[in-house]
This record gives sequence, C-alpha cells and structure tokens, in this order.
Amino acid sequence: MKGELMGTTGWVVLALLVLTGTVVWRMSQYPGTWRHTFDPHFSKDRGDLRVARKKLRRLQQSVEGERTSARSAVETAAYNHESRVREAEQHLARLRDPGRGAPRGSLADRLYLYDHVLKVTTDGGINAHPLQALAIDDQYSRSAAHIYLTLPDGRRELLTISLKETPEAEARAFAVQVHNAIAEAKTAKAQRKALIPQAEAELQLAIADTSERERAEERLREVTARLNADTRIPRARRELAVAQDRWEQLTGRRPQ
Repeated sequence: MKGELMGTTGWVVLALLVLTGTVVWRMSQYPGTWRHTFDPHFSKDRGDLRVARKKLRRLQQSVEGERTSARSAVETAAYNHESRVREAEQHLARLRDPGRGAPRGSLADRLYLYDHVLKVTTDGGINAHPLQALAIDDQYSRSAAHIYLTLPDGRRELLTISLKETPEAEARAFAVQVHNAIAEAKTAKAQRKALIPQAEAELQLAIADTSERERAEERLREVTARLNADTRIPRARRELAVAQDRWEQLTGRRPQ
C-alpha cells in the first residue's frame, strides 16, 4: 500500500513538473498577462506569432541545410583528392622500397628470412640485407653448418651453426629457401622497376586531377551567391517583426 502511494505521488509530481514546464515555455513564447498567454480571445494574435516564427525557422533551416550540403561536398571532394594522391604515393613508395615483407622462415635464431630481406644476428649486432643484392652458400662438417653470405658491398660473412642444436637437414633446407628467395627477389625488383614510370605518371595525374573539387567549389560559390540574394528570409523576418510589434502593442511585452 505504501509503495503504491509513493508510486502515485511520483506520477503526480512528474505531471506537475511537465505542466509547469509547459506553462513557463508558453509564457516565454507569448509574454504578457495570463489571459494573453492562454485566453482563446487572443488565439489569433498568438497564431500570427506562431506562424511567423515557424515560417522564418523553416526557411533558415532550409537555407542552412543547402549551404551545409554544398560545403560538405567541397570537403568530401578535397578528401577524395587527398586520398587518391596518398594512395598513388604509397603505391610508388612500395615499388621503390617494398620493405621487409612477411616472415618466411628462420634458422637457429641467427638468420631470419622475409620476403625481401634476410636479417642476420651476429655478435656485432643485427643487420638486414636486401635479398636481391645477396648470395648464399652452405658447407657442412661433422659438427657444424657453415653459412657463407656474400653481402651487397661484396664482403663475405660466415655464420657457423652447431648441428647439435640444429639438424643438418634443417640447415640445408633453409639455405635452399634463402637461395630461391634471392632469385625471386631479383625478379620482383626488376618487375617493380618496370612499373615505377607508370606509377610516377599516375601520381602526377592524381595530383593534377582536381576537377571534382573545382566543381564542388564552383557549386558552393553559386549556392552562396544565390542564398545571399534570396529575399525570403529578410521578408520572413519583417513579417515576424510585424507580428511582434502587434503583440507588443497589445501586451506591452515584446516576444522573441
């Protein structure tokens, strides 16, 4: 019973708050005495204000929507142009330098093979050598695999891998994998080099092609000029001012 009473009281309070808010809002829209705000005798005067406000608000929303749409089209066109240029730049950059690529295998935590690079760990540190400029040879003794690398500068480097920890078959298989990856990398480099001129031309075309943005900017100028010359909003403001003047003369209070 107590819970039901509290629930009913809550609904009553809520209804009173809503009613109070409605009354306050209505009095702000139609200031004056209680009769001016609520009496049916003044409904036509209130209606004139309401219609004038609604007309001006609708026109302002329409104009602002059209202006916003034109501005948005310019922003979209600029973004699309930048995206095309960025994509062309990235494509050209990948052709010139494909980076390390995906991992393809490793040997004894000393050699790490990637699509375009062989990473070598020695006592002197870690070096990454481009595959297309590398050569590999392997020899074996009873206890070790001897991996000879001919580096891009012509120097040779020897890595000795203990066969106690790494099976010889695994070392041989890795050496063959690196040898084949070097051959693939050389072919891939030649193919990329052949594509670079076309990619450079595509980048220049992407930079130069600003037609979408120019069309959007021209439309924005046209829309702006037309809306600036549009007399509907000034006329609607004057109509609202007339309705406000009449209300002020009637009540002594000027509505917004």
